[in-house]
Amino acid sequence: MNMRTIRRIALRGCLVLLALAAFTYAADDLWVRYRGRPAEKIRVAVVYAELDRYDKVEYSAGPLVMQTCIDALLPHFGSNPCWYLRRHTLQQIGP
Repeated sequence: MNMRTIRRIALRGCLVLLALAAFTYAADDLWVRYRGRPAEKIRVAVVYAELDRYDKVEYSAGPLVMQTCIDALLPHFGSNPCWYLRRHTLQQIGP
């Protein structure tokens, strides 16, 4: 096998992976639209992180926020998937 054949195989493999990712996202989007955008609200705690003058991180607690999530595999309509938000109920803002 020469370099040209290896490049061709690698390019086809990348194109197949890209097409599979696009198909997965499109199918997930169509499924969410078909189901009527089912969403729920999950409580998320916000923590602010700041660097002090000695380059150490200081944390301060923020408010509890209700975030809307969507029952899907991937994010759609500006909302995170519920499976992700249930596992990440602490959101850090800052460094």
